[in-house]
Amino acid sequence: MARSDTTAANLRMISLRQIRCLVTVARTGNFSRAAEELSVSQPALSATIRQLEQRLDMTLFHRTTHKVALTEQGRLLMPHAERLLTTAHNALVDMHAVIVRERTTVRLGVMPSAVAMVAQAVATIRETCPDTIVHIADGRSDELLEGLRTGVYDMIVGVASGNLEGLETHLVVEDELLLVVAKGHPLADETEQPWSALGRSEIIHFAGGSIGELATAVLHDSGLAPSPRYRVDQVESLYGLVRSGLAVGIMPRLYTQGSRSNEVSLVPLFRPAIKRKVMLMYRSQLHEEHRSGVAVARDILEALRTRDDLTDSFDHKDE
Repeated sequence: MARSDTTAANLRMISLRQIRCLVTVARTGNFSRAAEELSVSQPALSATIRQLEQRLDMTLFHRTTHKVALTEQGRLLMPHAERLLTTAHNALVDMHAVIVRERTTVRLGVMPSAVAMVAQAVATIRETCPDTIVHIADGRSDELLEGLRTGVYDMIVGVASGNLEGLETHLVVEDELLLVVAKGHPLADETEQPWSALGRSEIIHFAGGSIGELATAVLHDSGLAPSPRYRVDQVESLYGLVRSGLAVGIMPRLYTQGSRSNEVSLVPLFRPAIKRKVMLMYRSQLHEEHRSGVAVARDILEALRTRDDLTDSFDHKDE
């Protein structure tokens, strides 16, 4: 038998129990603690790991008298092992839901500024997908991408960054950065402002995530810097400082939906105009693993793209 055929046959023989043992030993760094956690004997656990190493044809752990540590090959394998366990757990939960309630589950992660529009889209498709339950959880885009790769989510809506290999991405909206100023502020008099006009103001924006990266970069390129006096991570905090006149804010348009227009002005920024691409993303394997999930993704995209307040920003091409 050819080596590739032998490898494929060995991979098919690997069990979830073996993968769970691998992940537990790696997390605890100790065979005794891992065996206790798994409710198995230490010799049985050691034998399971040896058998897994034989089937993978690689050494997964460096073993010493006092410590167990992953080899480089073992370290590279861990994200896939953890994703497999998470996916298996979700699949079992979904199987139970289908049996008990005759419904399937889709897990959707959404960045906070997009939750309102995504929730409305999910509510819109609820009547057309009565047999599907959509779970929604919010998080930063980098956290959502990690959750997508590890199987926590079936799909996410966030800002794409870094290595997107193995993912399908669909553009939802191009979300521009706006200037948020108090009514009556001198910068509120124009229909748009260049970034350079912010030079005499205390400037605030969310420090983390894609917003922080974009705003910090363009401020730096414009010879500006965020305020050393004021730091915010919440929408209401930013609005509070802006309304007081102590600072001007930079915020994506999605965050300004439903803002109190009688208290603040939203002014487009140019030179340069900065937009972040908000994407709906899922792993390419979802077509085989969760066809109902792919159908829900398409329905959500369609519902979003028919919203009057976002239509002008949509690009119907897949990235």
